[in-house]
Amino acid sequence: MNSLFNIGYSGMRAAQTQLNVSALNTANLATPGYTRQRVEQMAIGPMGQSRFDSGSGVEVTSIRRMADPFLTGQVWRATSGGNFYATSQNYLSQLETMIGSETSGLGDGLDNLFGALSGATERPESQAMRQDVLSNAQLLATRFNKLQEFINKQHSDIRSQQQSSIGSINTLSGNIADYNKKITESEAVGGDTSILRDQRDELVKQLSSFVDVRVNETSDGSYTVALNSGQPLVSGSTAGKLEMKQSNGSHSLSLAFSNTTFPVDMNCGGALGGLHHYETETLAGMENSVQGMAQSLAEAFNSQLAAGFDRNGNPGKPLFSFDPANQNGMLQLTDISWDELAFSSLPDADGNNDNLKKLIEIGNMAMDIPGMGETTLSNASATLVGTVATKSRDNQAALDAASSLLTQTENDRSNYSSVLEDEEAINLIVYTKNYQSNMKVISTGDRIFSDLLALF
Repeated sequence: MNSLFNIGYSGMRAAQTQLNVSALNTANLATPGYTRQRVEQMAIGPMGQSRFDSGSGVEVTSIRRMADPFLTGQVWRATSGGNFYATSQNYLSQLETMIGSETSGLGDGLDNLFGALSGATERPESQAMRQDVLSNAQLLATRFNKLQEFINKQHSDIRSQQQSSIGSINTLSGNIADYNKKITESEAVGGDTSILRDQRDELVKQLSSFVDVRVNETSDGSYTVALNSGQPLVSGSTAGKLEMKQSNGSHSLSLAFSNTTFPVDMNCGGALGGLHHYETETLAGMENSVQGMAQSLAEAFNSQLAAGFDRNGNPGKPLFSFDPANQNGMLQLTDISWDELAFSSLPDADGNNDNLKKLIEIGNMAMDIPGMGETTLSNASATLVGTVATKSRDNQAALDAASSLLTQTENDRSNYSSVLEDEEAINLIVYTKNYQSNMKVISTGDRIFSDLLALF
């Protein structure tokens, strides 16, 4: 009789555990990072030696967390790749819009200036024609300065985002170390750490959005988290601290871990690596080329004007001043007036336009521009637009591929680890019936026992 009670009681307890786990799964259907749990159970063999004793019931052996470290790791790596390209694309799109716009691009400004110069050849002594040249020269200088201002702002925004990312990395690393401690302490006394592990994995996923990480689980259940270059961010309950420093105009990244400081390669993947890649591979080259174009333009015009004479018969004055350190803009117009433009190659020859024609020829003059070699100003402008457009297109293609990969890896993980609402609804029905059936076994045993007692 005890066997009947024990079997029913063991089945009831197993069904109760299954109901509890299914309820927990259902409750966390929309919880980010939650991993479905499953009850593992096994039959209890007979306790005695009787050949008519088939078994003693069922027992729950464990509550299994349905996690696959490989699938989870794939999500982390795909998250790093996606954020690397997404961060770069944000800045590339802004730059592409700025440099390719008719109102802010350099190409239209150059065309307008040389167009005004060409128009002045018909009446080189005309005040209106000369004033138009000065106006378009000012507008071109403004375009250069606005573009340089935009580049400086992107540098500033990148620096701010880098500092914010580093702060987030340090916070997440500290939180992962705290979870390592909680998990190891709980598992040491036999506690269930499924929820803690889910929460820790979600922290690692957030961390992987900022940097590419390598994660290994130790025998005590804690994570060792390292950068892709090998430096440790987290080991057990100890977390490192990243810091960015500036020296001689350049920036460097270091990691303090325990009592050691490591230099860190800023090509570290994730959003932080994407910021560095964009700044060094695109923005820095763009800045050098734009400054080189402005300097070449100023030197060419000023040199040619110096070879001519203005309406008053005086040697030509410079049109532009170039100073990258000027807070008001690197390219400025001098205080030259309309009658001081040296369009003539001869003194006291008001209608002569020989020097004006040589100024127009500057548009087709090959100049040594940083990052571009020998090229004309117009070709240099077109190259800038084309280069940024190509980089933006290639990066967008890489981003699309990375986004598709992230979606695939998340689906793979979800198919294995996520809660399925319909499945849990069916489980609740099955486990409830199982619970009721085992209660009926106990009830039957009680009735049989009562009937036996009534015989005496």
